[in-house]
Amino acid sequence: MGSDSRARRGLRALAVTTVSSLLIVGAYTGAAGAASPTNTQRGQQGAQWLANQIKANGGVLQSFGKPDPVDTAYAVIGLRANGVDKPASDQAIAALKTRIDTDLETGGHASPGAIAQYVLAALADGQDPRHFGGTGAQNNLVNRLLATARTSGADKGLFGAAEPTFDGAFRQGLALAALEAAGVSAHDARVSAGIAWLTKQQCANGLWESYRTRPAAVRCVPANPKTFTGPDTNSTSMAVQGLAAWGKFPKQNTVLGSLKQSQSSDAGFPFVAAKNQPSDPNSTALVIQALLAEKSAPSAPTWKKGTKTPYTALAGYQLSCTSPDFGAFDFPGSTAANVFATVQSVPAMAGKKLPVASSAASVVLGLTPC
Repeated sequence: MGSDSRARRGLRALAVTTVSSLLIVGAYTGAAGAASPTNTQRGQQGAQWLANQIKANGGVLQSFGKPDPVDTAYAVIGLRANGVDKPASDQAIAALKTRIDTDLETGGHASPGAIAQYVLAALADGQDPRHFGGTGAQNNLVNRLLATARTSGADKGLFGAAEPTFDGAFRQGLALAALEAAGVSAHDARVSAGIAWLTKQQCANGLWESYRTRPAAVRCVPANPKTFTGPDTNSTSMAVQGLAAWGKFPKQNTVLGSLKQSQSSDAGFPFVAAKNQPSDPNSTALVIQALLAEKSAPSAPTWKKGTKTPYTALAGYQLSCTSPDFGAFDFPGSTAANVFATVQSVPAMAGKKLPVASSAASVVLGLTPC
């Protein structure tokens, strides 16, 4: 399953510059009495955990016991956002270049979310997404992504032929971010139609539902955490990042105000954009990136709950040095390392929104247990 629908369904189910790499060996132990890690250090710790998993599994992350190439692409983005372990990023990219067929499909259709993740990962690692592992048509990921655009019908401009009920706004934001990063012209009809489609999907309160069939005629339903309907933070965050990449900020102040209303008591964010809901790491990470895209500092007083910020809330999901998976992030209900939570948390902890610029910096950490 591609990242677009899997990302959206997953949280419901869980409740280009080339430079020489500088290798620095360090260790963050989190020992008693030591100062709390900074956001930068936490991002690097999470990135190094991902890098170690990539290297241990031949270049591709394992999730639930199976190779997970799409999350591997997301991990590359996180590694480059944190300037960690360039050799691991390169190893992952080399593996992904051999996985450009069914791994980039959902239900037999080209998956715009998965292709976009590959494009973003390639660019972050200083690779050419138009010649990704070869010179054939299948190696031009940018053209493959553009080819998924619907050119007629009620959903003209939407990327992907698969049913958009659970992931329409999310995959659209990913696709737009990737196309901007790849240098596609704003005058390309598929880009302009894609921006128009996503803008029309926005609710009156500035947020996004996963998909609306008749946005011009039917108002968004109120957010309902019992039914997982209405606007949600994940669709909103990816939509915001995709539009902001093109310099589009529709209902900017309204977006920020509505996100504030949905903020959890720990200063993090929940999946459903309703009041008084517990946060989760994925939603908190994505909203951090949305705030950055909307030019609002996540550590600003506006986003504080007492002394807590969205960053401290996200840090609360990171496994400590007492865990053999030190650096990874978990998801509520389990203290086990969660690959999906980690790949989404790591770029946000670094304070980076999508798309992430190319980086060849390469800090390598020794993640020493307590």
